[in-house]
Amino acid sequence: MLPKSLENFIELFSKVPGIGLRQAHRIAFWFLKKNSLAYSQALKDLAEKVRVCQKCFFVFDPSTNSGKDIFSTCPICRDEKRDRLILAIVEKETDLITLEKTKRFNGLYFVLGGLFSPTIRNGHEIRLKELLERIKNDKNLKEIILALSHTAEGDLTVMELEKIFNQFKSLKLTRLGLGLPRGAEVEFADEDTLGNALSSRR
Repeated sequence: MLPKSLENFIELFSKVPGIGLRQAHRIAFWFLKKNSLAYSQALKDLAEKVRVCQKCFFVFDPSTNSGKDIFSTCPICRDEKRDRLILAIVEKETDLITLEKTKRFNGLYFVLGGLFSPTIRNGHEIRLKELLERIKNDKNLKEIILALSHTAEGDLTVMELEKIFNQFKSLKLTRLGLGLPRGAEVEFADEDTLGNALSSRR
């Protein structure tokens, strides 16, 4: 009934988190009413010009880098002014952006890519292997901040990570403290609240 290209678009967008089949239909027809070429160019640029950092898994534009490793590491990981003694583990990229906006954290990051859940206790969908390699190879590291949301899945992930990190006796483990209420997600916390949570981590 629908053109094949439109069906392909709907099928792809229906897999985007938070977008179901019905919403994908609406998005597709909305694009058809707009200048779809501009959006297609934006998606093309996204695929061609954005890279994922091999150290922290945040995104960056390699054209803004200079020197060696310009295609593998982001500006944050390459910044010599950052405090390399502290690593903040966040669930997703938007959490990292929110923490940066507070201007209260000057350490490094690691984007976990998800959280443990009662149905995914072994963490297949998160970057556990990469995280362990990062910690083992980083001899300067002194503190890990578990900058995860105070939700059921966030709490479960903290518990699982604490068990895993028991092997690193010299590392100090902390978590976002007072200021971030129970059930709150890092991404949606305001800058003052998140800044206070960073300062009162324990």
